[in-house]
Amino acid sequence: MFGSVLYFISNHMGFVISGFTMSNNIKTLILLTALMALCLSLTVYADEDTSHKIWQETQHNQRENEANLITPDPVFAESNASLIVIDGQTFQVENNLNDIAQALYLAINHQQWPDVRRFLTAYQKLSGHDVMLVNFAQGGLARFEGNLGLSAYHYQQILNQQPDFTRIKLDLARVYFEDHKNREAEQLFVGLSEQHELPAIVVKNINSYLKAIALRNGWRGSFSAGYTYNDNVNMASDQEAPYQYDPKTQTILKQLIPKPIKAWGVSYDATLSRRYQLAGHHGIFGRGLIYGENYRAHHNENENTFMITAGYNYKSSNHDFSFGPLFEYKQHAGDTFYRAIGAKTEWRWAFTGQTALNIELEHKQLHHQQRYRRKDGELSSTYLTLSHAISKNFILSGGGDWVYRNNDQHPMDRYQQWGIRTGISGQIYPGINGSLFATLKKRHFGAYHPMLHAIRQDNEQIYSAVIKVPAAEIWGMTPSFTFRHRRNHSNVDWLYSYNKNEVLIRLEKYF
Repeated sequence: MFGSVLYFISNHMGFVISGFTMSNNIKTLILLTALMALCLSLTVYADEDTSHKIWQETQHNQRENEANLITPDPVFAESNASLIVIDGQTFQVENNLNDIAQALYLAINHQQWPDVRRFLTAYQKLSGHDVMLVNFAQGGLARFEGNLGLSAYHYQQILNQQPDFTRIKLDLARVYFEDHKNREAEQLFVGLSEQHELPAIVVKNINSYLKAIALRNGWRGSFSAGYTYNDNVNMASDQEAPYQYDPKTQTILKQLIPKPIKAWGVSYDATLSRRYQLAGHHGIFGRGLIYGENYRAHHNENENTFMITAGYNYKSSNHDFSFGPLFEYKQHAGDTFYRAIGAKTEWRWAFTGQTALNIELEHKQLHHQQRYRRKDGELSSTYLTLSHAISKNFILSGGGDWVYRNNDQHPMDRYQQWGIRTGISGQIYPGINGSLFATLKKRHFGAYHPMLHAIRQDNEQIYSAVIKVPAAEIWGMTPSFTFRHRRNHSNVDWLYSYNKNEVLIRLEKYF
């Protein structure tokens, strides 16, 4: 009944067509080209938050590198108003000026801030108290409570009266360092390091701060490379393809869905950044990022992305705000896919020592190469992340994101995406770190697509487990093992519903 059968097969999509004429053939080729573009968009959607994850991981590790240099822990004591415990020994404190002054000074030296607070209250009530000792105590308390501006004020009040007070200079330098006034901190630390007859432990402490300042002022970055195994590189659908019948031409069409491609490849990412302090908390920054995955036997699935941004930065102990222009270049299958120009804003607010809020806003204009020009448009994204240290070794994080992809010429390609994320990371054993993350995304497209016969809607789930072994460093790099499962369910299931699993074995370095 039907005539000959012709197969049109591409890397991503094909048709099986029965009983057609030449006009049907041309029509099918046009449809095929359009569907190839639809399939290519799968990798674009999967790639949206990769740079966000890399930057967050890099910044977290850089903060840890600084914290590992100098992280003093306060010691707390009993709250009996007439007693003070120093190094496990209990001393009686009489209610007189000399005893309370001595107890207050000892409490400051041993960073016993509850004792400092109660003895300071009693000391200020006594006539003849030393104003410099009061400023000393108030400066230490303010630093402990995170009010570094007030702490610096009290220490400067003392130096106005006694400019050569070494102990106060040292405490003020530490406050400047914690408040990211690196130039001011370095000036004081260098001056102190040139003094003679300082205790060896103090000299060691000063040198550790100077090393940390040099780390902050220099080039910072990361590098990671290794092998990846992917059991569905092309994100092929796991659903049965539908048949279509055209009564006018008596033609039956069936979309030929490609099988999942399983492949080993090379995965890499690298970052490089630097900040220059202008004055106080104000500065300028620049940073670049490159990442990608390449498969030797499947070049059509290769992807590489490069991003660079620079601009203004405000940085203090509690706030890290940056804003600047953004340039992005993406390569697919060895050829240019798009170039993008836009702007990026980031704000990190550490409102306690254990809890921080991170907000990222990005807007860019995408310009594709000629054959994908219909995909040109704007991409806006917002990421919100809240992290909390639930213990010394573990951090719990969670947040949400919103992405809007605009396309005025082709509203069927326009979409909005909402997502939620949660995860936990930390040291699971000395020398071994681990993390678990889960992400849920919902994507709604803007208009009915005549080729898909639907307004597309996707629900995506991503689960990741990461193990890092700093104890087994190789050439100064940390081995890392990642397993990631991605599942996408679409109302256009024959084309966009898929499952994929990835395993990454890499070496990584943060500096």
